[in-house]
Amino acid sequence: MDSMDHPTSTRSSAAATGSEARATPKPARGRRPVARSLRFRLTFWYVSLLALAAGILLIFINAAAHLAGIPIETRLYPDPTTGFVYSQQVVNGAVASARAQTLERLQFFSILGFLVLIAGGAAVGSVVAGRALRPISELVAVARRISGRNLKERITLDDADEELRQLGDAFNDMVARLDDAFERQRQFVGDASHELRTPLTTLQIALDSVRLDPDATLDDYRNVADDAKAATVRIRRLVEDLLALAEGDTPLPRSRVDLSSLAEAVVEEMEPLGERRGVQVMCGVSPGTVVYGDPLSLRRALTNLVENGIRYNRDGGHVIVEDAGRSADWVQVAVRDDGIGIPAEDQAKVFDRFYRVDRSRSRAEGGSGLGLAIVTKIAAEHGGRIDLQSQPGIGSRFVLTLPKAPGGAGRLTSPAPAAPSSAIG
Repeated sequence: MDSMDHPTSTRSSAAATGSEARATPKPARGRRPVARSLRFRLTFWYVSLLALAAGILLIFINAAAHLAGIPIETRLYPDPTTGFVYSQQVVNGAVASARAQTLERLQFFSILGFLVLIAGGAAVGSVVAGRALRPISELVAVARRISGRNLKERITLDDADEELRQLGDAFNDMVARLDDAFERQRQFVGDASHELRTPLTTLQIALDSVRLDPDATLDDYRNVADDAKAATVRIRRLVEDLLALAEGDTPLPRSRVDLSSLAEAVVEEMEPLGERRGVQVMCGVSPGTVVYGDPLSLRRALTNLVENGIRYNRDGGHVIVEDAGRSADWVQVAVRDDGIGIPAEDQAKVFDRFYRVDRSRSRAEGGSGLGLAIVTKIAAEHGGRIDLQSQPGIGSRFVLTLPKAPGGAGRLTSPAPAAPSSAIG
Protein backbone atom coordinates (compact mmCIF):
# COMPACT_ATOMS: atom_id res chain seq x y z
CA MET A 1 0.00 0.00 0.00
CA ASP A 2 2.81 2.47 0.81
CA SER A 3 4.46 1.90 -2.54
CA MET A 4 1.17 2.67 -4.33
CA ASP A 5 0.52 5.86 -2.27
CA HIS A 6 4.05 7.25 -2.70
CA PRO A 7 5.35 6.35 -6.16
CA THR A 8 7.72 9.31 -6.18
CA SER A 9 9.48 8.25 -3.02
CA THR A 10 9.75 4.72 -4.36
CA ARG A 11 11.39 5.90 -7.56
CA SER A 12 13.76 8.20 -5.69
CA SER A 13 14.82 5.44 -3.33
CA ALA A 14 15.31 3.14 -6.29
CA ALA A 15 17.40 5.79 -8.02
CA ALA A 16 19.45 6.28 -4.86
CA THR A 17 19.96 2.57 -4.61
CA GLY A 18 21.03 2.49 -8.25
CA SER A 19 23.48 5.34 -7.74
CA GLU A 20 24.94 3.60 -4.70
CA ALA A 21 25.27 0.44 -6.71
CA ARG A 22 27.04 2.34 -9.46
CA ALA A 23 29.30 4.07 -6.97
CA THR A 24 30.30 0.81 -5.29
CA PRO A 25 33.29 -0.65 -7.11
CA LYS A 26 32.73 -4.18 -8.28
CA PRO A 27 35.41 -6.78 -7.82
CA ALA A 28 37.28 -7.63 -10.97
CA ARG A 29 36.18 -10.87 -12.53
CA GLY A 30 38.55 -13.66 -13.22
CA ARG A 31 41.19 -12.40 -10.78
CA ARG A 32 42.45 -15.03 -8.41
CA PRO A 33 45.11 -14.71 -5.72
CA VAL A 34 48.51 -15.99 -6.69
CA ALA A 35 48.78 -19.52 -5.36
CA ARG A 36 52.08 -20.73 -3.98
CA SER A 37 52.77 -24.41 -4.26
CA LEU A 38 53.09 -26.52 -1.15
CA ARG A 39 56.43 -27.80 -2.44
CA PHE A 40 57.76 -24.22 -2.64
CA ARG A 41 56.59 -23.42 0.88
CA LEU A 42 58.09 -26.60 2.33
CA THR A 43 61.39 -25.89 0.58
CA PHE A 44 61.32 -22.24 1.73
CA TRP A 45 60.76 -23.10 5.38
CA TYR A 46 63.33 -25.90 5.25
CA VAL A 47 65.97 -23.56 3.82
CA SER A 48 64.98 -20.76 6.22
CA LEU A 49 65.46 -22.99 9.26
CA LEU A 50 68.71 -24.33 7.83
CA ALA A 51 69.97 -20.79 7.15
CA LEU A 52 68.99 -19.68 10.64
CA ALA A 53 70.85 -22.57 12.27
CA ALA A 54 73.92 -22.11 10.03
CA GLY A 55 73.93 -18.33 10.57
CA ILE A 56 73.81 -18.69 14.35
CA LEU A 57 76.65 -21.23 14.24
CA LEU A 58 78.85 -19.07 11.99
CA ILE A 59 78.23 -15.94 14.07
CA PHE A 60 79.20 -17.85 17.18
CA ILE A 61 82.42 -19.17 15.59
CA ASN A 62 83.46 -15.78 14.21
CA ALA A 63 82.65 -14.04 17.48
CA ALA A 64 84.69 -16.57 19.39
CA ALA A 65 87.63 -16.08 16.98
CA HIS A 66 87.50 -12.28 17.28
CA LEU A 67 87.24 -12.40 21.05
CA ALA A 68 90.39 -14.48 21.33
CA GLY A 69 93.25 -12.72 23.20
CA ILE A 70 95.77 -10.54 21.36
CA PRO A 71 99.18 -12.31 21.07
CA ILE A 72 101.20 -10.40 23.72
CA GLU A 73 104.47 -11.65 25.11
CA THR A 74 106.74 -10.41 27.92
CA ARG A 75 110.34 -9.54 27.12
CA LEU A 76 113.24 -8.78 29.48
CA TYR A 77 115.50 -5.80 28.84
CA PRO A 78 118.76 -4.86 30.85
CA ASP A 79 119.11 -1.25 32.02
CA PRO A 80 122.60 -0.12 31.02
CA THR A 81 122.62 2.61 33.58
CA THR A 82 121.62 0.77 36.68
CA GLY A 83 122.36 -2.72 35.50
CA PHE A 84 118.89 -3.96 36.49
CA VAL A 85 116.75 -6.13 34.17
CA TYR A 86 113.19 -5.00 33.59
CA SER A 87 110.33 -6.64 31.68
CA GLN A 88 108.03 -5.17 29.03
CA GLN A 89 104.91 -6.61 27.22
CA VAL A 90 104.99 -6.28 23.46
CA VAL A 91 102.73 -7.53 20.64
CA ASN A 92 104.12 -10.29 18.51
CA GLY A 93 103.75 -8.79 15.06
CA ALA A 94 104.24 -12.02 13.16
CA VAL A 95 101.66 -13.85 15.23
CA ALA A 96 99.22 -10.93 15.03
CA SER A 97 99.61 -10.80 11.25
CA ALA A 98 99.06 -14.53 10.94
CA ARG A 99 96.02 -14.25 13.20
CA ALA A 100 94.53 -11.46 11.10
CA GLN A 101 95.01 -13.47 7.93
CA THR A 102 93.41 -16.45 9.59
CA LEU A 103 90.37 -14.38 10.60
CA GLU A 104 90.03 -13.04 7.06
CA ARG A 105 90.13 -16.55 5.64
CA LEU A 106 87.65 -17.69 8.30
CA GLN A 107 85.22 -14.94 7.33
CA PHE A 108 85.61 -15.68 3.62
CA PHE A 109 85.09 -19.40 3.98
CA SER A 110 82.24 -18.81 6.43
CA ILE A 111 80.36 -16.69 3.88
CA LEU A 112 81.18 -19.12 1.08
CA GLY A 113 80.13 -22.11 3.16
CA PHE A 114 76.93 -20.34 4.18
CA LEU A 115 76.00 -19.67 0.53
CA VAL A 116 76.90 -23.23 -0.52
CA LEU A 117 74.85 -24.58 2.40
CA ILE A 118 71.83 -22.49 1.40
CA ALA A 119 72.08 -23.53 -2.26
CA GLY A 120 72.55 -27.19 -1.35
CA GLY A 121 69.76 -27.02 1.22
CA ALA A 122 67.39 -25.53 -1.35
CA ALA A 123 68.18 -28.30 -3.82
CA VAL A 124 67.89 -31.05 -1.22
CA GLY A 125 64.73 -29.51 0.27
CA SER A 126 63.09 -29.30 -3.14
CA VAL A 127 63.87 -32.94 -3.89
CA VAL A 128 62.70 -34.13 -0.46
CA ALA A 129 59.51 -32.07 -0.66
CA GLY A 130 58.84 -33.36 -4.17
CA ARG A 131 59.22 -36.98 -3.06
CA ALA A 132 57.03 -36.38 -0.01
CA LEU A 133 54.32 -34.70 -2.09
CA ARG A 134 54.43 -37.16 -5.01
CA PRO A 135 51.35 -39.06 -3.72
CA ILE A 136 49.39 -35.80 -3.73
CA SER A 137 50.37 -35.26 -7.36
CA GLU A 138 49.15 -38.77 -8.16
CA LEU A 139 45.93 -38.00 -6.29
CA VAL A 140 45.42 -34.84 -8.35
CA ALA A 141 46.08 -36.73 -11.59
CA VAL A 142 43.52 -39.41 -10.71
CA ALA A 143 40.98 -36.78 -9.65
CA ARG A 144 41.35 -35.02 -13.00
CA ARG A 145 40.82 -38.26 -14.90
CA ILE A 146 37.65 -39.09 -12.98
CA SER A 147 34.37 -37.99 -14.51
CA GLY A 148 30.71 -38.97 -14.36
CA ARG A 149 31.42 -41.81 -16.80
CA ASN A 150 34.72 -42.87 -15.26
CA LEU A 151 34.36 -43.57 -11.54
CA LYS A 152 36.13 -46.92 -11.45
CA GLU A 153 39.68 -45.61 -11.12
CA ARG A 154 41.33 -45.62 -7.71
CA ILE A 155 44.59 -44.28 -6.32
CA THR A 156 47.20 -46.58 -4.78
CA LEU A 157 49.43 -45.13 -2.04
CA ASP A 158 50.92 -48.24 -0.49
CA ASP A 159 54.41 -46.71 -0.19
CA ALA A 160 53.25 -43.34 1.12
CA ASP A 161 53.31 -42.13 4.71
CA GLU A 162 50.44 -42.97 7.03
CA GLU A 163 48.78 -39.54 6.73
CA LEU A 164 48.89 -39.52 2.94
CA ARG A 165 47.71 -43.13 2.81
CA GLN A 166 44.72 -42.16 4.94
CA LEU A 167 44.05 -39.29 2.54
CA GLY A 168 44.16 -41.69 -0.40
CA ASP A 169 41.84 -44.15 1.33
CA ALA A 170 39.37 -41.35 2.11
CA PHE A 171 39.52 -40.23 -1.52
CA ASN A 172 38.88 -43.78 -2.76
CA ASP A 173 35.94 -44.13 -0.37
CA MET A 174 34.48 -40.86 -1.64
CA VAL A 175 34.82 -41.96 -5.27
CA ALA A 176 33.24 -45.32 -4.42
CA ARG A 177 30.25 -43.55 -2.87
CA LEU A 178 29.96 -41.29 -5.89
CA ASP A 179 30.15 -44.32 -8.18
CA ASP A 180 27.39 -46.03 -6.23
CA ALA A 181 25.24 -42.87 -6.24
CA PHE A 182 25.69 -42.36 -10.01
CA GLU A 183 24.93 -46.03 -10.65
CA ARG A 184 21.78 -45.85 -8.56
CA GLN A 185 20.75 -42.67 -10.33
CA ARG A 186 21.24 -44.22 -13.76
CA GLN A 187 19.35 -47.33 -12.66
CA PHE A 188 16.57 -45.21 -11.20
CA VAL A 189 16.19 -43.10 -14.35
CA GLY A 190 16.22 -46.19 -16.54
CA ASP A 191 13.66 -48.01 -14.41
CA ALA A 192 11.42 -44.95 -14.17
CA SER A 193 11.56 -44.46 -17.94
CA HIS A 194 10.71 -48.11 -18.49
CA GLU A 195 7.84 -48.02 -16.01
CA LEU A 196 6.38 -44.92 -17.65
CA ARG A 197 6.95 -46.21 -21.16
CA THR A 198 5.04 -49.47 -20.62
CA PRO A 199 1.59 -48.01 -19.78
CA LEU A 200 2.01 -45.25 -22.35
CA THR A 201 2.78 -47.84 -25.03
CA THR A 202 -0.23 -49.90 -23.98
CA LEU A 203 -2.43 -46.82 -24.12
CA GLN A 204 -1.12 -45.82 -27.53
CA ILE A 205 -1.69 -49.29 -28.98
CA ALA A 206 -5.25 -49.38 -27.64
CA LEU A 207 -6.04 -45.96 -29.06
CA ASP A 208 -4.52 -46.81 -32.45
CA SER A 209 -6.50 -50.03 -32.60
CA VAL A 210 -9.85 -48.23 -32.55
CA ARG A 211 -8.70 -45.14 -34.40
CA LEU A 212 -7.54 -47.17 -37.41
CA ASP A 213 -10.45 -49.61 -37.30
CA PRO A 214 -13.39 -48.30 -39.38
CA ASP A 215 -15.66 -51.04 -37.97
CA ALA A 216 -14.93 -50.28 -34.29
CA THR A 217 -18.03 -50.65 -32.13
CA LEU A 218 -19.12 -48.92 -28.96
CA ASP A 219 -17.91 -51.89 -26.94
CA ASP A 220 -14.48 -51.50 -28.51
CA TYR A 221 -14.36 -47.88 -27.42
CA ARG A 222 -15.48 -48.85 -23.94
CA ASN A 223 -12.71 -51.44 -23.74
CA VAL A 224 -10.20 -48.83 -24.85
CA ALA A 225 -11.55 -46.43 -22.25
CA ASP A 226 -11.08 -49.10 -19.56
CA ASP A 227 -7.52 -49.71 -20.72
CA ALA A 228 -6.84 -45.97 -20.77
CA LYS A 229 -8.19 -45.62 -17.24
CA ALA A 230 -5.99 -48.46 -15.95
CA ALA A 231 -2.94 -46.95 -17.68
CA THR A 232 -3.55 -43.46 -16.33
CA VAL A 233 -4.11 -44.82 -12.81
CA ARG A 234 -0.81 -46.65 -13.02
CA ILE A 235 1.00 -43.58 -14.35
CA ARG A 236 -0.56 -41.36 -11.66
CA ARG A 237 0.46 -43.77 -8.92
CA LEU A 238 4.00 -43.99 -10.28
CA VAL A 239 4.31 -40.20 -10.48
CA GLU A 240 3.01 -39.83 -6.91
CA ASP A 241 5.54 -42.38 -5.69
CA LEU A 242 8.36 -40.65 -7.53
CA LEU A 243 7.38 -37.32 -5.98
CA ALA A 244 7.26 -38.93 -2.54
CA LEU A 245 10.80 -40.24 -3.00
CA ALA A 246 12.02 -36.90 -4.36
CA GLU A 247 10.79 -34.92 -1.35
CA GLY A 248 13.82 -35.56 0.81
CA ASP A 249 15.08 -32.14 1.95
CA THR A 250 11.93 -30.70 3.54
CA PRO A 251 11.80 -31.38 7.29
CA LEU A 252 8.68 -33.23 8.40
CA PRO A 253 6.32 -31.69 10.94
CA ARG A 254 6.60 -33.64 14.17
CA SER A 255 3.96 -34.25 16.85
CA ARG A 256 2.74 -36.94 19.24
CA VAL A 257 0.87 -39.53 17.15
CA ASP A 258 -1.48 -42.16 18.57
CA LEU A 259 -0.23 -45.16 16.63
CA SER A 260 -3.14 -47.42 17.65
CA SER A 261 -5.73 -44.98 16.24
CA LEU A 262 -3.62 -44.50 13.13
CA ALA A 263 -3.36 -48.26 12.57
CA GLU A 264 -7.12 -48.70 13.03
CA ALA A 265 -7.78 -45.99 10.46
CA VAL A 266 -5.44 -47.70 7.97
CA VAL A 267 -7.10 -51.08 8.56
CA GLU A 268 -10.54 -49.55 8.05
CA GLU A 269 -9.35 -47.96 4.81
CA MET A 270 -7.87 -51.22 3.50
CA GLU A 271 -10.80 -53.48 4.44
CA PRO A 272 -12.64 -53.00 1.09
CA LEU A 273 -9.51 -54.04 -0.84
CA GLY A 274 -9.08 -57.03 1.45
CA GLU A 275 -12.70 -58.11 0.98
CA ARG A 276 -12.36 -58.00 -2.81
CA ARG A 277 -9.32 -60.27 -2.59
CA GLY A 278 -10.62 -62.54 0.16
CA VAL A 279 -8.10 -61.31 2.76
CA GLN A 280 -9.06 -60.36 6.30
CA VAL A 281 -7.39 -57.23 7.68
CA MET A 282 -7.11 -56.80 11.47
CA CYS A 283 -5.55 -54.39 13.96
CA GLY A 284 -3.84 -55.49 17.16
CA VAL A 285 -1.93 -52.35 18.23
CA SER A 286 -2.36 -51.64 21.93
CA PRO A 287 -4.23 -48.43 22.83
CA GLY A 288 -2.02 -45.64 24.08
CA THR A 289 0.93 -46.47 21.81
CA VAL A 290 2.30 -43.02 21.08
CA VAL A 291 5.18 -42.17 18.75
CA TYR A 292 6.78 -38.91 17.68
CA GLY A 293 6.54 -38.14 13.98
CA ASP A 294 4.49 -36.95 11.02
CA PRO A 295 1.02 -38.55 10.94
CA LEU A 296 0.65 -38.23 7.14
CA SER A 297 3.95 -39.97 6.43
CA LEU A 298 3.37 -42.67 9.04
CA ARG A 299 -0.08 -43.37 7.65
CA ARG A 300 1.36 -43.73 4.17
CA ALA A 301 4.02 -46.14 5.43
CA LEU A 302 1.46 -48.36 7.19
CA THR A 303 -0.88 -48.18 4.19
CA ASN A 304 1.87 -49.33 1.86
CA LEU A 305 2.76 -52.24 4.14
CA VAL A 306 -0.87 -53.35 4.59
CA GLU A 307 -1.62 -53.03 0.89
CA ASN A 308 1.51 -55.01 0.12
CA GLY A 309 0.32 -57.79 2.45
CA ILE A 310 -3.11 -57.86 0.81
CA ARG A 311 -1.93 -57.91 -2.79
CA TYR A 312 0.60 -60.68 -2.23
CA ASN A 313 -1.57 -62.89 -0.10
CA ARG A 314 -3.72 -65.93 -0.85
CA ASP A 315 -7.48 -66.36 -0.76
CA GLY A 316 -8.59 -66.59 2.87
CA GLY A 317 -5.36 -65.08 4.15
CA HIS A 318 -4.83 -62.52 6.91
CA VAL A 319 -3.00 -59.22 7.34
CA ILE A 320 -2.50 -58.09 10.94
CA VAL A 321 -1.10 -54.79 12.23
CA GLU A 322 0.23 -55.57 15.71
CA ASP A 323 2.65 -54.58 18.44
CA ALA A 324 6.22 -55.80 17.99
CA GLY A 325 7.86 -54.49 21.15
CA ARG A 326 8.87 -51.26 22.84
CA SER A 327 11.64 -49.81 24.96
CA ALA A 328 12.37 -46.56 26.74
CA ASP A 329 13.13 -44.82 23.45
CA TRP A 330 11.55 -46.93 20.69
CA VAL A 331 8.20 -48.36 19.63
CA GLN A 332 7.88 -51.20 17.14
CA VAL A 333 4.79 -52.03 15.10
CA ALA A 334 4.60 -55.00 12.72
CA VAL A 335 2.51 -55.74 9.64
CA ARG A 336 2.24 -59.53 9.37
CA ASP A 337 0.65 -61.61 6.61
CA ASP A 338 0.40 -65.29 5.77
CA GLY A 339 0.87 -64.81 2.06
CA ILE A 340 3.35 -66.10 -0.49
CA GLY A 341 6.47 -64.89 1.38
CA ILE A 342 9.75 -63.65 -0.05
CA PRO A 343 12.78 -65.84 -0.91
CA ALA A 344 15.85 -65.31 1.25
CA GLU A 345 17.98 -64.13 -1.70
CA ASP A 346 15.48 -61.35 -2.47
CA GLN A 347 14.82 -60.06 1.04
CA ALA A 348 17.74 -57.62 1.06
CA LYS A 349 16.68 -56.20 -2.33
CA VAL A 350 12.95 -55.66 -1.87
CA PHE A 351 13.61 -52.23 -0.34
CA ASP A 352 15.40 -51.05 -3.50
CA ARG A 353 13.55 -48.86 -5.93
CA PHE A 354 11.69 -50.69 -8.71
CA TYR A 355 12.80 -54.08 -7.46
CA ARG A 356 10.18 -56.82 -7.83
CA VAL A 357 10.35 -60.43 -6.75
CA ASP A 358 7.79 -61.43 -9.39
CA ARG A 359 7.70 -58.78 -12.09
CA SER A 360 4.78 -60.24 -14.05
CA ARG A 361 2.55 -60.47 -10.98
CA SER A 362 3.64 -57.05 -9.72
CA ARG A 363 2.58 -55.35 -12.94
CA ALA A 364 -0.66 -57.30 -13.01
CA GLU A 365 -1.39 -56.10 -9.46
CA GLY A 366 -0.62 -52.53 -10.45
CA GLY A 367 2.48 -52.14 -8.31
CA SER A 368 5.09 -49.53 -9.10
CA GLY A 369 7.95 -51.17 -7.22
CA LEU A 370 8.43 -48.07 -5.05
CA GLY A 371 6.24 -48.77 -2.02
CA LEU A 372 8.87 -50.38 0.20
CA ALA A 373 11.43 -47.77 -0.88
CA ILE A 374 8.98 -45.10 0.33
CA VAL A 375 8.52 -46.93 3.64
CA THR A 376 12.32 -47.10 4.06
CA LYS A 377 12.61 -43.38 3.35
CA ILE A 378 9.84 -42.49 5.84
CA ALA A 379 11.42 -44.65 8.54
CA ALA A 380 14.84 -43.05 7.97
CA GLU A 381 13.34 -39.54 8.09
CA HIS A 382 11.92 -40.38 11.52
CA GLY A 383 15.23 -41.76 12.74
CA GLY A 384 13.92 -45.33 12.67
CA ARG A 385 14.17 -48.34 10.40
CA ILE A 386 12.19 -51.08 8.67
CA ASP A 387 13.08 -54.78 9.04
CA LEU A 388 11.80 -57.86 7.24
CA GLN A 389 11.22 -61.43 8.40
CA SER A 390 9.82 -63.76 5.73
CA GLN A 391 9.61 -67.39 4.69
CA PRO A 392 8.32 -68.50 1.28
CA GLY A 393 4.92 -70.13 1.55
CA ILE A 394 4.43 -69.02 5.17
CA GLY A 395 4.28 -65.24 5.02
CA SER A 396 6.12 -62.01 5.74
CA ARG A 397 6.47 -59.71 8.73
CA PHE A 398 7.60 -56.11 8.31
CA VAL A 399 8.67 -54.45 11.57
CA LEU A 400 8.64 -50.63 11.65
CA THR A 401 10.75 -49.10 14.45
CA LEU A 402 9.91 -45.50 15.41
CA PRO A 403 11.07 -43.12 18.16
CA LYS A 404 8.82 -43.08 21.18
CA ALA A 405 7.08 -39.82 22.01
CA PRO A 406 8.73 -37.91 24.86
CA GLY A 407 7.00 -38.20 28.22
CA GLY A 408 4.75 -35.60 29.68
CA ALA A 409 1.50 -34.09 28.60
CA GLY A 410 1.08 -33.28 24.98
CA ARG A 411 -1.48 -33.07 22.24
CA LEU A 412 -2.13 -36.32 20.43
CA THR A 413 -2.56 -36.06 16.70
CA SER A 414 -5.67 -37.69 15.36
CA PRO A 415 -5.41 -40.11 12.44
CA ALA A 416 -4.40 -38.34 9.29
CA PRO A 417 -6.63 -38.41 6.21
CA ALA A 418 -5.98 -41.10 3.68
CA ALA A 419 -2.93 -40.59 1.51
CA PRO A 420 -2.31 -42.11 -1.92
CA SER A 421 -1.09 -45.67 -1.48
CA SER A 422 1.21 -47.80 -3.55
CA ALA A 423 1.30 -51.47 -4.32
CA ILE A 424 4.63 -53.13 -3.81
CA GLY A 425 6.20 -55.18 -6.53
